[in-house]
Amino acid sequence: MLLGTIPRNRICVTPRAVLEFHAAWDPTPVGQAVSSAGNRILWSNYPSNVRKWIIRHGGLHSRIIDLRGPELAAMYPICQ
Repeated sequence: MLLGTIPRNRICVTPRAVLEFHAAWDPTPVGQAVSSAGNRILWSNYPSNVRKWIIRHGGLHSRIIDLRGPELAAMYPICQ
């Protein structure tokens, strides 16, 4: 969510930084269910390069996917 809130020129990452992505979910009486509305909100906040990366890694789902290392450093500058 922060990637869509903080201006890109104010974001930097450390070499050990990790961004994690997963589907939005709503609690239900029997556990949890993926929230389509929540996913649309998340998706609309991500920059296009992050959306493309998420698509290449299977999209938003219950399993967490990690953006780190060279892939992350290619999207955001390393903090000085």
